[in-house]
Amino acid sequence: MGGQAAIAKFGLLASCLLAAAWPHSVAIAGDDFPQPFDTGARYVRELFVDASAQPGGDGSRKAPLRDIAVALGQATPGTRVRIAAGTYGAVGSIARLHGTARAPIALVGDGEVVIDAAGKAAGMHLADPRYVVIEGLAIRNAVPHGLNIDDGGSYDSPASHIVLRDVSFSRIGDGGNNDCLKMSGVEHFYVERSRFAGCNQGEAIDMVGCHHGVIAGNTFADMPGSAVQTKGGSSDVLIHGNRFTGIGQRAINAGGHTGRPYFRPLDASHEAARIRMIANVIERSGSAAVVFAGCDACVFANNTIVHPGDYVARIVEEHPERGVGTGGYFVNNVVVFASSRLRGYVDVGPRSRPATFTFGWNLWYAVDDESFAGPEYGHGLPAERHAIIGKNPLLDATRRPQAGSPAFQAGAEVPRGPGRDFERHEYGRPPNRGAFAGP
Repeated sequence: MGGQAAIAKFGLLASCLLAAAWPHSVAIAGDDFPQPFDTGARYVRELFVDASAQPGGDGSRKAPLRDIAVALGQATPGTRVRIAAGTYGAVGSIARLHGTARAPIALVGDGEVVIDAAGKAAGMHLADPRYVVIEGLAIRNAVPHGLNIDDGGSYDSPASHIVLRDVSFSRIGDGGNNDCLKMSGVEHFYVERSRFAGCNQGEAIDMVGCHHGVIAGNTFADMPGSAVQTKGGSSDVLIHGNRFTGIGQRAINAGGHTGRPYFRPLDASHEAARIRMIANVIERSGSAAVVFAGCDACVFANNTIVHPGDYVARIVEEHPERGVGTGGYFVNNVVVFASSRLRGYVDVGPRSRPATFTFGWNLWYAVDDESFAGPEYGHGLPAERHAIIGKNPLLDATRRPQAGSPAFQAGAEVPRGPGRDFERHEYGRPPNRGAFAGP
């Protein structure tokens, strides 16, 4: 059988196997890539804010307000708050900021807008917001968190329909478990084109009981802790097309360990479920590129991993009172690594059920070992399927494969994804291995 025919056969076999095993996810192929709720939104009112304005403004263009919190207090559905370039102090806590599906409330920076909390407070806290867009802001020098969005303490009325776009975070936290973006009890959210750096010992994005979200096209860089965490009953989150560089601990932590009172809903069966991690570029991770930590039916597919730290992946159970994560997939990934640095390929922890996981159709290339014969697994994790071993994927400086790469058209068809690549171009059939659909 010829090479292309064999690839096609393997791809069809994978599609059948994966479809039978994992029926609960949603496709993200073609034009079905999820869009934020504010696509095409129109605003009927504008309020203006300028830190250098004269006191006593009414929010008009000629007499802007000086304070962001005051403007948000006056915002009604269909209002866009436009903030002039400048540096502003901490916004404080804003409760029940409610737009509607047809008339959201937007907070938009015009130029370089910085919220600098001077190390004394969070940059901003939104309690129980709905249909809110935050765009074009930089948040820095905030403690304990940069931006905190939650359900106001009651999941009976969750925060919902939140968009963060072109928001940057830097110098957040005071040395504790502090996060750049903390979300608790948030439904239907979209975080895109944002940058997270210096997020201290917490996470860049920490989700506790968050559902139906997209985290796409963001940059996570140079932080001692972990980058993205989905725990506390979080489910149905797509983590797509992000770039992770220099993450001290876990680039993506799918699950975790949450205190019982903080789960949303309280009776959630797992720390996380149906988390899809697709077409990301992960470079120089510390503990692992991905950790399945009590994550049920979760998929890590078509990612490009370069120079992982201790492990490439981990399968662990950190919450003994919640269900054990099963049915995970690690497929179609490109892994470039130094054998001398790794402690192991996949770390399998107690109580986990590695036999239910699928590792296959990955490309493994050891930059320092021409004799590398493939990853060795143990502790009940099934052997790798259809791996490409020891072939240079020919990645350029951006980690895109170049002409002649063995990653091209060598992947399996993964049901309900991947659909689109790092740049949201469609993958072919069969898809490439790794984050990019082409050179």
